[in-house]
Amino acid sequence: WHAAEIGGGGGITNGRGLAGMYTPLALGGGGLIDHATLEQARRCSVATNLDATLQIATRFALGFMLSMDNRDKYDKDSVILGEHAFGHVGMGGSIGFADPSVGLAMGYSMNRMGPGILLNERGQSLVDATYAVVAAA
Repeated sequence: WHAAEIGGGGGITNGRGLAGMYTPLALGGGGLIDHATLEQARRCSVATNLDATLQIATRFALGFMLSMDNRDKYDKDSVILGEHAFGHVGMGGSIGFADPSVGLAMGYSMNRMGPGILLNERGQSLVDATYAVVAAA
């Protein structure tokens, strides 16, 4: 399966790799992109009430998912991040994201897929705990 080339689903990594990928973006671009490009990349470009593919309300920046609180409509199919955070979930509950407002990059992957199409309770609880630690620092 490592040899397979699957366009939108071929990323194979672990939590450390995801966090490492987002770290330069969490630190203001890290020499990869300038501040203006980073701001453009994380600004909401599409918000839907019903995404044609995912069948839930969504918010996307240029290639990144933004915080999506769908708890009142779609039970647990949400991704609750900081206001300035951007990243992407993977099937089963994995996530990688950056939040430049607090200098945070986070990656989470698991050995067994969880339920839901976005971030499930297991992953969301880790995101919430991470933000709580950042706020307490």
